[in-house]
Amino acid sequence: MKKILHMTPPVIKNGIYRYIFNHMAYIDQRNYQFSFLTKNPEELTRTKEFRRYRFPVRGFCNVERGNPAGLRKEITRILGEGYDVIHLHTSYWRGFLIEEIAMEMKIPRVIVHAHSTGIDEPDEAARRELLAGHEAYKERFGMQYATDLCACSEPAGRWLYRKELLEKGIHILPNAIDVERFRFRQESRGRIRRRLGIDGKIVIGNTGRYCYQKNQSFLLEAFARARKRNGNLFLLFLGEGELLDGLRGLAEHLGIREDVCFMGWQERPEEYLLAMDVFCLPSRFEGLPISVMEAQASGLKCLVSDRVTRECDITGMVEFLPLETQLWVEKLAAARPDTDRQTCDERFWQAGYSMEASGQRLTRLYDGSL
Repeated sequence: MKKILHMTPPVIKNGIYRYIFNHMAYIDQRNYQFSFLTKNPEELTRTKEFRRYRFPVRGFCNVERGNPAGLRKEITRILGEGYDVIHLHTSYWRGFLIEEIAMEMKIPRVIVHAHSTGIDEPDEAARRELLAGHEAYKERFGMQYATDLCACSEPAGRWLYRKELLEKGIHILPNAIDVERFRFRQESRGRIRRRLGIDGKIVIGNTGRYCYQKNQSFLLEAFARARKRNGNLFLLFLGEGELLDGLRGLAEHLGIREDVCFMGWQERPEEYLLAMDVFCLPSRFEGLPISVMEAQASGLKCLVSDRVTRECDITGMVEFLPLETQLWVEKLAAARPDTDRQTCDERFWQAGYSMEASGQRLTRLYDGSL
């Protein structure tokens, strides 16, 4: 058995965890045992995935910028338990002491995996400071700190690794999905729309954390103006996050509170995608958004900001738009009921975005044969 330690962020309900959890059903846990290293172990043990797999969870308290000696002591103890792989999932550089320790301890595979192309911080001054730190660490990072470099997309790779490392080659690991799970089902669509009380509505949908990156305030403002021209529009959000209260307040201010539903985080997002007619993602930046992949698998037309990588368009149903409010207003006002949803399984298979193909790539990475 290979022991794989995933280092993950403290916020549990995000794309990184979805990426890992999605793969667990497609990788034999008797041969590749997943463990987790996180600053939020308690919340991780409350997930349905923990109840199903009972994977080991290791917590740590210190950070490199605050107490590097304390972090070194914690990580050395944890890695001393004997791991074949440490898989470090990151969005931007805040240090690489853990990678350094893993290489010093001769962990066979030390994998760094880029999942984003920006910094999710709404305060501009704080974001500039974090960006300066990211760029400084990016220039210092080299192959003495890892055995393998990965990214969810080409832009994510360029964001995390300097040019010299990219020229030597990195592994692109697309955010695959379970296509069968998200396949369109007409009978389920009707049932869910009746349950939500939105029968007869044209449903604009969005899934993701309520945060600076996802830019839901832009969607609310465009929707409010579009609804004045098309009174049949309804806006459905799935997710949770630190900006939720502010978004609710904005909906109230815009006079659309009765036309917007904030559903919270959902364990079965595929059901709500069935109820939608158009999927929108006006993000300020992305790595490779799983939400857009899931929406396409459900046969949805997607309106996505032009700051999102074109790699996410698997089906030809994704339209990339600049973040110009009036342009989005025009598109939303012209939305129509989605009555002819296509099955897209074959396109995902051909593009290598099926979970089966992705699971095989990941095990080859862990075996050193990718």
